[in-house]
Amino acid sequence: MIRRALLDSFRLRLAALFGGLFLVSALLAAVCLDQVLSDRIVRDQGEAMSSLAGSIAKAIEANLRERHREVLLLAQTPTYIRAPLDGDDLRQSLERTKQAYKYYAWIGIADTQGKIVSAAGGMLVGQSAAKRPWFIHGQHAPFVGDIHQAVLLAKLMPNHSPQGEPLRFVDFASPVYDPSGKLRGVLATHALWDWVEDIIRERLPAQSGLETFIVDRHGNLLSPFEAVGKMQAPAPMPAALTFRLGPWPGGGDYLYGESRVQEAGLGWRVIVRQPKQQALATLNRLRGALMLLGLAASALLMAAVYRLATSFSRPLEQLAGTAQRVGGGEEDADWAIRGGTQELRQLSEAMRNMTSSLLARKQQLADVNANLEQMVADRTEQLRESNHLLLRKAAELALQARQDALTGLHNRMAANEQLQEEHLRYKRAGAPYAVLLLDVDHFKRVNDTFGHDAGDRVLRHIADTLRDSARATDFVARYGGEEFLLLLPATDAAGAAVLAEKIRAAVEQSQAPDVGRATLSIGLATANAADAQPEATVKRADLALYRAKASGRNRVEAEAAS
Repeated sequence: MIRRALLDSFRLRLAALFGGLFLVSALLAAVCLDQVLSDRIVRDQGEAMSSLAGSIAKAIEANLRERHREVLLLAQTPTYIRAPLDGDDLRQSLERTKQAYKYYAWIGIADTQGKIVSAAGGMLVGQSAAKRPWFIHGQHAPFVGDIHQAVLLAKLMPNHSPQGEPLRFVDFASPVYDPSGKLRGVLATHALWDWVEDIIRERLPAQSGLETFIVDRHGNLLSPFEAVGKMQAPAPMPAALTFRLGPWPGGGDYLYGESRVQEAGLGWRVIVRQPKQQALATLNRLRGALMLLGLAASALLMAAVYRLATSFSRPLEQLAGTAQRVGGGEEDADWAIRGGTQELRQLSEAMRNMTSSLLARKQQLADVNANLEQMVADRTEQLRESNHLLLRKAAELALQARQDALTGLHNRMAANEQLQEEHLRYKRAGAPYAVLLLDVDHFKRVNDTFGHDAGDRVLRHIADTLRDSARATDFVARYGGEEFLLLLPATDAAGAAVLAEKIRAAVEQSQAPDVGRATLSIGLATANAADAQPEATVKRADLALYRAKASGRNRVEAEAAS
């Protein structure tokens, strides 16, 4: 009997109904969200891989152009035009060139008959070079000096590295003419393939699980070495696609992005890939979390609804018992109901006893209702005032969270937010910006000599000077301790240097409290298109600040030229 009463309970039925509806809705929403998230994650990951492949391809192109230009310009210098090909001047020039670029394994000069007459590294003078692709056999043989002809594809050489891997080179060559335009010979270089591997390592995020491949125009793998001859590369993507999720030749599903090295018509492809399971690991974790969250939310909702229904049913049961006691006698009235819940059957019994006293209580209930309405109105007004107060307090707290309490300047959190916003604007519209990082010279000495209260007054004085010296569009923040940061929108390096010197002079010439004279060391850096995050600009400004302090303080240093 007790078990039947529990199963027939209003609150249990209501909790089961709401919990079931919510669980079904959550499952349907999770299915839709899973598809959306899957597409979004694949697109974001694929675009990131394509962007990384493009970055590597551009770096390779830039290095190819630089090496080719270096060889062409070197072949046009007076030493190569006039000096004897086997002379000391030319050999010393070759040695200097080889030492200037760590990836040159060999650099040398061959005469028109194919004989190497001067060299630095590797091949000995006197050996024949006539069979090398860059050699010009005969005085009037054609030579095309553009990078398409001068840069040769990576090829295996008989020597081996310490790791047992065959040495691979990219060759560059240029003709050498005398002052009358007569061909003297060929200047050629072997550049170790290691520079390509170093470019990849520099740009590949650490512990990312990403793999990078270099593929020539014929579909042969050039890098990494362990994959050469053992792995096939996928077919080139259509021009409209930059990434793909699918099977990789030889087995396995991968998400990979692709970019091309366009320089010299090489037709190399740079491919960055990641196993599908690893690429979608975030989605799998999110899917499990959503499932657990849905189940937990359903359980909580059922418990809440059950508790809410209980709060309704128990007063009804109490009202029925009270009505039975007050009503007294009309026991002849038939208020019995068939079916329904246990609570409704109890209510019907209570109504039988309440009928006789309903009219007498009408006015009393009306008065009570009026009082309740007034109480509700008063309470509503109080809640409205409390909400307004809370909103004001929230606004004040938001301001305080981004303001330095000592100086009244923006704090580091506000500075980081502003830097991120300015960096996004720079990436989107190309508007330049600069960062000044300022440090109070010998500030510890101020605290040790005059006390921390004096140090606080000096910091407030410098903050006021920065506010007065900065432009209306500049962003001034206390970056930490005795360090300040100025963000200068729409400002190049020259304009930033002028403002930095103005600030340095203003602080030096002002009268600081307690100490009399205070000075600043300032580091300057401007945004760079290669910066992935604004912290890179701040880091360069910090390095410039370090140089300013190391050079004697009370000075402005700009970032080192790249």
